Amino acid sequence: MAGMLTFNNQLVWASPVMRELIESIALVARSDTPVLILGESGTGKERVARAIHAGGSRASQPFVAINTSAIPEQLLESEIFGHVRGAFTGATLARRGLMMEAHGGTMLLDEIGDMPLVLQPKLLRVLQFGETRPIGSDRTGQVDVRVIAATHRDLGKLVREGRFREDLRYRLSVIPLLVPPLRDRREDITPLVTQFLRESRDRNLESPVISISDEAMNVLNQAPWPGNIRELENAIERLVVLGREAVVTTDDLAFLQDKPPQNALREIDDASLTLKQMNQLYLQRVLARTHGDKARAAKILDINLSTLYRWERSRG
Repeated sequence: MAGMLTFNNQLVWASPVMRELIESIALVARSDTPVLILGESGTGKERVARAIHAGGSRASQPFVAINTSAIPEQLLESEIFGHVRGAFTGATLARRGLMMEAHGGTMLLDEIGDMPLVLQPKLLRVLQFGETRPIGSDRTGQVDVRVIAATHRDLGKLVREGRFREDLRYRLSVIPLLVPPLRDRREDITPLVTQFLRESRDRNLESPVISISDEAMNVLNQAPWPGNIRELENAIERLVVLGREAVVTTDDLAFLQDKPPQNALREIDDASLTLKQMNQLYLQRVLARTHGDKARAAKILDINLSTLYRWERSRG
């Protein structure tokens, strides 16, 4: 396809704005300077971070990623910086932490805007002096790691609100990279769909889906995609897992308008069923098509894994 560009066999884009970003990635990858990746949720910030790592001198070393918003504050410090045995109740074994696990490589701190203020000075020490100290230890260790941070938040606003250190913001944003939302680069949707379809078919060998009709592709290209690349990838996974025919049609995409396709409720077309019962039957269908893979089922249903477990307990 004319205008497409591949970087490190990981990213394939068609839009000029992404070609410019890829050129920046190639330049940034040559150094060890901290990078701050900005963009809405689901735009592919971690893909950009992995491309930076893969294109640099640390490519053969570890790439470690952590979402700072996904871990409770009381556990986050231990996850990143580690702890010594007996440092707190339940610390029966020492843990060296993800920062040390990334030694020699790259550490991605995703959603850095949600990092608790009390932990930010410790990260600043890593950036300034390469120093890290596990919880409960009186010794400071040295770590050689390239730090890449990512966020969808306005760090400047967080600084003004007193929720983020200004000195840390400056240290992290030596090189800022902006990943634009999918709605601003619709030329990328078709190559992304092609890539996601291939990847999903490799994971779902029993699926009959092999292609997407031109009409369906037009719908995909015009959809708003507020969840960006993540939402698009989940949609393709859903089409492959739940597909019944070789070619995806526009009827299969009715869920994009929050309307079920004509055959979606074929097995549960019974007016006597409650909404809860219909929900549980659909959950059973998705789990059956994913061969019990709960993580994939949650991805298709666009819910958290914890929500899926709660639904299962309710069914039981």
